Amino acid sequence: MQANIGGIVPLSTVDWHGRSSLVIFFNGCPFHCGYCHNYSLLNGSNPVDLEWVQKRIMESKPFISAVVFLGGEPLLQAEAVEKIAGFVKTNGLRVGIHTNGFYPQAVSNLINKGLADKFFIDIKAPLTRLSYEKVIGVSSSSAASNIGESVRIVDQSPLDLEVKTIVFPDILGSKEDIRMIAQWLNDNITQKQKLTYVLGQGKGQNSNDPVFRKMSFLSPAEMDELAKTALRYLEGATVVTQTDEEGRVEKF
Repeated sequence: MQANIGGIVPLSTVDWHGRSSLVIFFNGCPFHCGYCHNYSLLNGSNPVDLEWVQKRIMESKPFISAVVFLGGEPLLQAEAVEKIAGFVKTNGLRVGIHTNGFYPQAVSNLINKGLADKFFIDIKAPLTRLSYEKVIGVSSSSAASNIGESVRIVDQSPLDLEVKTIVFPDILGSKEDIRMIAQWLNDNITQKQKLTYVLGQGKGQNSNDPVFRKMSFLSPAEMDELAKTALRYLEGATVVTQTDEEGRVEKF
């Protein structure tokens, strides 16, 4: 069996906070977000045998505690993800899945088969069709509902959940946007003690979209204000800001 792989980072300390991991980037994604800094993966083609991926994992095994699946969108290749995740678990490592949430059945399958330990799910906008299409760059009647279903599936499992929203001025970064997302999480998450909500400082300099490349970004102080909004409407969860200036900071 083969997988369409965009690249492998043999050792990372930033893709799963608190863990050293190998990161596998999968080509392909159903979305075309203007700010995407991995845009080269959207239409990339690099089919490789799974044995090659397994070899790379084993080379890094002495130095890591986890393997993280990223993209692109890894669950676009759900069968390959399951095969690799099974190999990872057999070798005593943890599995983290970064996903845009568009494939809730794939999320459910990984959980039911014991092939994942943590999910990192993007909520890119308030979960309405109009708001979501503004960010993802494609027309989709099911994107917002699919993302909501994926979040609820992970919440109903024993697995940890990290939800992330990347904020940009004038695109997605108003207090009302964050209030709507935080309120949705508050209303739909039952195990808030294992939820981390990350507000990421969007910077477009690595984007393929000239609009985002020229866009200003929110300061740490402005990010703090958004975190206060999230905390006001989302009780019992951990809220974090992530900026270039201050790194990852838990808010209280």
